[in-house]
Amino acid sequence: MRTIKLPKTATITCSHCRKRSRRTVPRDSSPQYFDCNKCKQRMTAPLASCCIICGFTNKRCIPSLLREAEVKGMKTS
Repeated sequence: MRTIKLPKTATITCSHCRKRSRRTVPRDSSPQYFDCNKCKQRMTAPLASCCIICGFTNKRCIPSLLREAEVKGMKTS
């Protein structure tokens, strides 16, 4: 059986100033906004994405991965 690996951290790139910030990926939620530490701008999840993690990183949020694993009958680690 295939396994989906759940990410522990993700690097968010600010769409305003391009600063990269490493954040812990929440296990029980999909964050809808991110406040940049450098330029203080608030980024919100794009309409095509469920959250900031899916919209502004190269990873997907844990709730999204868990739904996919359930649909495909896969394990998570």
